Amino acid sequence: MLNALDHILSQISVVACQFAVFVILNILDGHSTWKVIQPNNLHRERNPVARWAFRKLGLPRGIVIFKTLLLLILGGAFAWYAKKETRTLNITLGVANLVFLAVVVHNYKVYNKIKAQNNISRELFS
Repeated sequence: MLNALDHILSQISVVACQFAVFVILNILDGHSTWKVIQPNNLHRERNPVARWAFRKLGLPRGIVIFKTLLLLILGGAFAWYAKKETRTLNITLGVANLVFLAVVVHNYKVYNKIKAQNNISRELFS
């Protein structure tokens, strides 16, 4: 069983699939971040580097540029190490994908909570 797992984690095609999932999760993270911090709620962004970039570049442009640069830098690093450290990269991407999945789910939950609070406020004051 461990040999089968080692065989799977040693394949470049698995890195490519995991990186595709990583890109999709980053796009969803960008979208869910936009939903939570729009129009002027940058204080909700917990990543101080991202918050700084969003302030400097504006929204949604800052999100697009920040995510694009992140994916280009990480994509280059992943491509560089893919053949040398395939197993390690697969494990790293697997963990990163789980973390980003949790972040995306959390962001959408926060957005739904904010949306529900705004609906209650509108009903009270209308």
